Amino acid sequence: MNVRADIRSLFVLRESPVRWPIALQAAIAIGIPTVGFALAGQAQLGLLASSGAFTALFLSSGSRRDRASVLPLIALGLVASSAIGVLASESLLASLAAVFVVAAVSSTLILGFSIGPPGSLFFVLVTGVSTHLAAPVSLGGESLSGLLVVGMLALGAVIAYVVVLAPLAVPRVRVRDSELHAGRAPRRFTLTEIDRVILGRVIVGSAIAALISAPLGIHRAYWVVLTVVVILQNGHRLRLTTLRAVHRVLGTLVGVAVFALVMLVNPHGVWLALLLMALQFGVEIVVIRNYGLALVLITPLALVISSQSGTADVAATVTERVVDTVLGAVIALVVLVVA
Repeated sequence: MNVRADIRSLFVLRESPVRWPIALQAAIAIGIPTVGFALAGQAQLGLLASSGAFTALFLSSGSRRDRASVLPLIALGLVASSAIGVLASESLLASLAAVFVVAAVSSTLILGFSIGPPGSLFFVLVTGVSTHLAAPVSLGGESLSGLLVVGMLALGAVIAYVVVLAPLAVPRVRVRDSELHAGRAPRRFTLTEIDRVILGRVIVGSAIAALISAPLGIHRAYWVVLTVVVILQNGHRLRLTTLRAVHRVLGTLVGVAVFALVMLVNPHGVWLALLLMALQFGVEIVVIRNYGLALVLITPLALVISSQSGTADVAATVTERVVDTVLGAVIALVVLVVA
């Protein structure tokens, strides 16, 4: 019975609260910098700033007043993750250490303060992407200015913060938000027994993933670590976490196929920015209803942002991401069973 239900979960859309306002907010947050810079003839700057838009995805079900105080810390964490990635970009060993440290620290803080989804995902992603963008070509990087990478991400985070808080200018929104805010619990750092189990698995899994994937280079190793973190961070039960791994692998497989299709069409400028907006909107609409389907959308979104030069071999990128995802899933499941 459980097996049938698990298989069915791959294709069923679960019930979900109304998500379109949150999805629209996320799309606008990523659209302002990408569309704006595309119209100005600087599309790459918009892609660099788009990572900062991930700030808008945190605490989406909370009050805007609560988010007003917490999101600056989230943004600071994303900027710090990017800076750490840039500083470590001259060395493969330092880059791997940076990804591991960010995974461990961000997971600790996210769990301790009960921030919830998307968890540590974007901190690890930002670290890996920033390292790849700033790394010299000899290490498989894009050799972009580190200051530019971090600065544009910071700009994107500021834009996202303004987008999140802008509706408070409407009196009716302020009233509803005040009612929602009144029922919130104080946010204090505490790790429950389950949190400590999850955190231990994430740290061990991330360390193993960094070591095993080191020969692949940082442009691939961070994706392996990312897969481990995403699978392990949201549960401690074997069955449910295994199911999440299946969703992750299958969703990524379809997602890289979508990415290949996008690269085949090869949109530029405003069209690419609008595509990113659509993907971000879609992710927020379906993430609660079907995790695998959300990954079908978030995978090409992440790959477009990380493949900014446009010179990457699409077939090689697709193959690498599939292999890296499967490797990360296997590592996560081994850690889950043993730890």
